[in-house]
Amino acid sequence: MSARRHASRWLPAIVVGGLLLVGACGDDDSDGVTPPAESTTTTRRPTTTTTDPAEALEAEVTAAYEASIRAFIDAAAIPDPDFPALAATHTGPMLEQRQRVLRALQAEGRVLRYPPNSRYRIEVDEGTFESENDIATFEICGVDDGERIVAATGEVVAGGVGTVHARVAMQRVDGRWKLAERQQLAEWEGVAGCAAGW
Repeated sequence: MSARRHASRWLPAIVVGGLLLVGACGDDDSDGVTPPAESTTTTRRPTTTTTDPAEALEAEVTAAYEASIRAFIDAAAIPDPDFPALAATHTGPMLEQRQRVLRALQAEGRVLRYPPNSRYRIEVDEGTFESENDIATFEICGVDDGERIVAATGEVVAGGVGTVHARVAMQRVDGRWKLAERQQLAEWEGVAGCAAGW
């Protein structure tokens, strides 16, 4: 990948439906499973006001992407398919898919969280950023160690470390960028593939 930057926590390596990667973590700091605040922000270029419309657009889209990830993480910690921030940051196929996952978690009595000292990391490949009309796309590389947990007992029923390479599509809806689609391009066990040099 060419120029990269850190982005917010990505969704854990639990594959649903082949092309969409789903999952998330908790928001309960007392459990020691919420990632440190610094892992949920994007490393950006130096903070200066830009007059370059392309850079401004990329920053706006990335911030919206981060908001969508945070919304799903928070919703999956409950879990709640009607979590208000989810509809505010997702649209189309991704909103429907996320809500299906959250309903399934509710039915199973499970949540999605991260272990203490999580290895979670994601980077946006800035060199792949493209935008046209109200659609922006880019590729990401992420390392994930999310865990599926029985809410009542805290038992971990699925986990592990994996790496994914995916393409993301953001759509501007009523003036607001929302996560519309995510296509998984490749996946590996452990820290590997596109993250091998991290």
